Amino acid sequence: MVIQSIRQAVENSGINAEMIICVGLSGQMHGTVLYNRSGECISNIITWEDSRCSKDFLDEIASIVGEGVQKSGCGIATGFLGPTVYHITRHSNLEIGHVLLPADWLRQELAGERTFLTDHSNGSSSGFFDTQNRDWNYDLLRKLNLPEDIFPKAISTCAFDGGVSKLTAEATGLDPGVPVTVGGGDQPMSMIGSGICQPSDGFLLNIGTGSQISRMSNDYAKKEGTIVFCFPERGYSLLGAALSGGASLSWWREVSEGCARMYGLDPPGGNIYQEMTRLAAEIPPGADGLVFIPYLSGTRTRPDLKASFAGLTRHHGYAHFVRAILEGVIFELYHFYERLVDNSDSGVPLIAAGGGFSSRLWTQIAADIFDKEVRTTACQEQAALGAALTAGTGSGYYPDMKEACGKVKYKAEVAKPKRENVEKYRRIYETKYRLYLVRAIYPIETSSSGYMAIPASDNASSPTPTPTKPLWHLSKFAKKF
Repeated sequence: MVIQSIRQAVENSGINAEMIICVGLSGQMHGTVLYNRSGECISNIITWEDSRCSKDFLDEIASIVGEGVQKSGCGIATGFLGPTVYHITRHSNLEIGHVLLPADWLRQELAGERTFLTDHSNGSSSGFFDTQNRDWNYDLLRKLNLPEDIFPKAISTCAFDGGVSKLTAEATGLDPGVPVTVGGGDQPMSMIGSGICQPSDGFLLNIGTGSQISRMSNDYAKKEGTIVFCFPERGYSLLGAALSGGASLSWWREVSEGCARMYGLDPPGGNIYQEMTRLAAEIPPGADGLVFIPYLSGTRTRPDLKASFAGLTRHHGYAHFVRAILEGVIFELYHFYERLVDNSDSGVPLIAAGGGFSSRLWTQIAADIFDKEVRTTACQEQAALGAALTAGTGSGYYPDMKEACGKVKYKAEVAKPKRENVEKYRRIYETKYRLYLVRAIYPIETSSSGYMAIPASDNASSPTPTPTKPLWHLSKFAKKF
């Protein structure tokens, strides 16, 4: 798949392959690939979705290591390289000589090298990294009796690790020997591909399957419920990560289509998401009191939390649910923003990325809730663009990362906050969403019966919800009913 993609990209670009002076890499963070002492790969890619490390096992690691486990800016979790390797050494006789993250494995395959390197951003996603000091947590490794030399050396993201091998060149159309960068993790790479490489460049909002808000910081600042990765070259990526951003809208689409089929109808063709958001645009901000808490998959720090709708009345219709979902996803990002922002960030922009922000309504909701202008990048593959800009910096084509980020282009259209919506959303957040979202970060005392005391919404003072058509009267469905 990778080889085919490279060849197709070269062919579709219309440029001569001789003009390509370097190759940049971006890949999924977390994950594991195992090698023996001879440098031979002895495993498939173990992705971040791997679930072998139970909560009890992770608790065991924490009890052995003690406070040292806190040196990881992303904590420890199942699917992370560090806990995965420790689990394998504890429960199998497999002799491990080297370990790499998936993007590092790919680089070695492209270059035909066996140098066993990673960059600081990918290393900091392993769980066993001292993120603040940009190196492995050697004290942790010693306490777990893990050999230090099996872990890859962490070096600069912009450094080169060999060149395109002859075999790769024949398969892809690239010239043999073209330098290949060490590369980095897709999260900070997407920031670079959005034009963010210093604190004043702004916050990145991303809605894909999950959703994230991130910023670059010169200082290490780990706050409750947030994540810190090493940023390429210097500094840190401060991140609030939600698990059910675009997945929330996808879930509701699946529910909708299931209901349609229940009545013997086929969902319409075309872009159903456009139709869903068109209907949601007819509902006023606040969804007439309907609240959606987007914890369909819990959160990274509280996987036990559940999603919910609140404030539901018989007057709410299908479009209210769509609007509430769109708003709930953005309110969760804003909740992270409150913990990531500092006094110097008042004038920095918001940059939107990911498929979710192809929706004008979702982008406008973000502008209104954050009370900031929202720009969207012209390139929709920000992580890949970030990899290219990083490679260009390493090759000397760009003098520094700042110059490279300055080449990022944005769409002409900018979503500007609407004052009346800003004030309304601020009240809604303070009186409703904050009460629910705070559970993801801080424990809330329960009553003697075990139930949390969450103040009820003031439905009596809420306006009667805007009448909407039921699910089976979606305009594109209507022709078939």
